[in-house]
Amino acid sequence: MQMKDLIQNLVSGASVGCTYGLMGLGVVFLWQSIRRINFANITPSMVAAYVFYILYSRLGLSFVPSLLGTISVVVVYGLGLRFLIYEEIKKHSGGRLEFVVATLMLCTLFLNLMIVFFGSLPRPFPPVFGKPTDFVSLFGVSISVVYVYIFAIVAILVGFLYFFLNKTLVGKCLKAFAQNEEAAILMGVNVNLMRSISFVLSAVVVGIAGILLAPIYFVSLELGGGTIGVKGFASAVLAGLVNPYGAILGGICIGLIENFSAMFISSTYKDVFAFLILITVLLVKPSGIFVGKLQRRTEEAG
Repeated sequence: MQMKDLIQNLVSGASVGCTYGLMGLGVVFLWQSIRRINFANITPSMVAAYVFYILYSRLGLSFVPSLLGTISVVVVYGLGLRFLIYEEIKKHSGGRLEFVVATLMLCTLFLNLMIVFFGSLPRPFPPVFGKPTDFVSLFGVSISVVYVYIFAIVAILVGFLYFFLNKTLVGKCLKAFAQNEEAAILMGVNVNLMRSISFVLSAVVVGIAGILLAPIYFVSLELGGGTIGVKGFASAVLAGLVNPYGAILGGICIGLIENFSAMFISSTYKDVFAFLILITVLLVKPSGIFVGKLQRRTEEAG
């Protein structure tokens, strides 16, 4: 084992782990908003990858219009999930179980729609983040430029979310709504708008994660379920379903663990570790590990 192998696995594991953290963010935003687990949380990832592929590769649009078009479709998906699924279930006095079943069926529906329209074979993602043969030198070690782009984009996105949640009026209202809905109503917060924003944010961050993962997993059905979804959910569980930054950190940990387990044990078992982490945390510390002060404030408010 050489130092360059450690650095390569560290960078690639942290980069891919960031995308798992973004998927965990989707779980956290919806849990904070409606106290429901969305089993279709992974679906925007697949939808975004396919839509971007169509706009960029099939229709010949440039990167920015393709990205904006993809985000627009994902926003519509998020609002549709709220008004066509959540609100309808709530209107008919449905509870958490009904929402879980509905989102699970929604995930299955989109998977089958992709098979009908695109087939089950993976498609190559356009090289908007560089070609697989493009590398950059880091401390004398060659690192795929794709991983550098992933890490940089996630860092920028997390910085934007931090600014949005802590420095803007809408972000502060969103945090107040998440911590105590009744108190937020008394303070004049438009909780209906905040709930819609939560659904949209949840869908958009997962959609961006799908675009970032597509160069690695291709434009495939794997982005719409399976182990990737479990890793995203495990990231949220590590954050106690309440801390968005903890979800990112949890995702990075999962990415590093699976990379180094493949390096030191076997690549055959690397996906198993996400399940083991999820089960262990739920059994040993179900309140989460990377929760911080936000967890305590939420518990006090609740």
